[in-house]
Amino acid sequence: RFRRRSLRAYPRGMGVLVVFCSFLALSMGPGLLNAYGVYEEEYDRLFDSKDERHSWSSALGSPVIFIGVIQIFVANGLGFIGGQSAQRFGPGPSVFLGGLLMAGGLFMASFVHEVWQLCLTQGLVFGLGVCLTWIPAASAPSSWFVKNRGLATGITHMGLGIGGLVFAPVTRFLLEKSGTSGSLRWLALVMLVGVSVASLGIHSKHHEERMSEIVVSSARWSRCMEDTGLEDSDLQGDECPGDPEMRAQDGDEEAAVDAIGEGQDAGSKHVRFAPELARQQTLDKLEGGRIVRVGQRRAPRAHRANRNRARVIDGSDSKPVEPEKRLLQSWRFWLLSLGIGVGQASWYIVLLFITSISVSVGLDVHNAAILLGAINGASAVGQFAAGYAADLVGPVNSLVAFTLVATLSNTILFVPRLSFHLLLAYACVCGMSIGAADPLAVIAGVTQFGRKRAATTTGLVYGSVGALVTVSAPVARVVQQTGMGFRHVYVVVLGLFAVSTLLLVLLRLRISRKLVYRA
Repeated sequence: RFRRRSLRAYPRGMGVLVVFCSFLALSMGPGLLNAYGVYEEEYDRLFDSKDERHSWSSALGSPVIFIGVIQIFVANGLGFIGGQSAQRFGPGPSVFLGGLLMAGGLFMASFVHEVWQLCLTQGLVFGLGVCLTWIPAASAPSSWFVKNRGLATGITHMGLGIGGLVFAPVTRFLLEKSGTSGSLRWLALVMLVGVSVASLGIHSKHHEERMSEIVVSSARWSRCMEDTGLEDSDLQGDECPGDPEMRAQDGDEEAAVDAIGEGQDAGSKHVRFAPELARQQTLDKLEGGRIVRVGQRRAPRAHRANRNRARVIDGSDSKPVEPEKRLLQSWRFWLLSLGIGVGQASWYIVLLFITSISVSVGLDVHNAAILLGAINGASAVGQFAAGYAADLVGPVNSLVAFTLVATLSNTILFVPRLSFHLLLAYACVCGMSIGAADPLAVIAGVTQFGRKRAATTTGLVYGSVGALVTVSAPVARVVQQTGMGFRHVYVVVLGLFAVSTLLLVLLRLRISRKLVYRA
């Protein structure tokens, strides 16, 4: 093989840096998204349904519910955009662009006075920024770890809970000191600085390897043309007698290494002046097309049949994974996607309504903000525990267990007289259990469908979250505002958690029917 160490040399501790920067990025935009319940209660007070300007929305009580719904739909439902952006341009640039959009959305929202304007700024623009930040930052650390991948992913996703834990009381404090407009401007500044700094340390190992392939392949072709003295027009088909790879196949490895050369500078020079044919073939290879190298014999028929099997082997272990081209045809993908989607939809209903529920049972806004922070803080603990659980028993088994606990914890809401301590216990148990679903969804996608396209797979899985939240959150608002009260909202949440648990159990049975099996 050719010597590529100079092109794939990473600083010691690079994986730890990626985990820290991804944690910081997730604690910013997605963390603030989890604390949106503070603004939900504030906007409900500012845009009361009794206002004549909003009489058209009497069924929903207030159209401000759509601000949070649009945020969640764009951030999760369009997650494939963030995945494709990270796959093509790298996670760092995607996160940086997401930080700009989040800061811009919040800053523009500080100057508007209508609900539809808030839907466009704080809803659409901010949500798109979260979309470009969430998936790239969440999937990047998994490419740097094999043995402790679950723990690294869990620590990264702790940023979601820590961000919500910090931003909930901070947002309430800013609302009281600076008002709605002032709080949005301060948060825009925090987003701009924090996410921009975090994006500098977010890299994907697989994306860097793909860039190395461009350098190596282009350098090979460029040196081949120089050695033979041929021009592009002199090429006859795929013939190039001076190809360094053929020298390596013939046993002249030292000549092959000398032909490619060492060092990033030399590779970059060859990339600039490489023939167009070499660049096109390299890009085709990176896009998944099959290339027969120059002068290389065609593989035997049996070998080609084995290579084109429907099931391939992931580089991290020996477990079979689904090829990307058949991802959407896989029952495992749809069970995982819908199981995560339904569970996260019920989770976001809790996040959107926990402040209003607290006020409805007689608590003040300060205690309501404490409960919102507690549920996010507990989710951070669950995300950390999920990393250990995934490494011990597998991500799918862990998903089933944590979702079942979340389903059972919702029975607390049916106690006749809810108090602050009961709601705090509910926030801790439910937040810890369902918060574990975020890192486990990423790890399950990697183990079941391969890690080289982790960003794309995660984006597709979270696409169902946005679609289901778009439907379930307004339905919960209608149920609450049409005289049924929050008790019927509790029924909706409990039912969604139960359906999520059932779907994940079916996924576990689809993988293996053995009772003791690491999945």
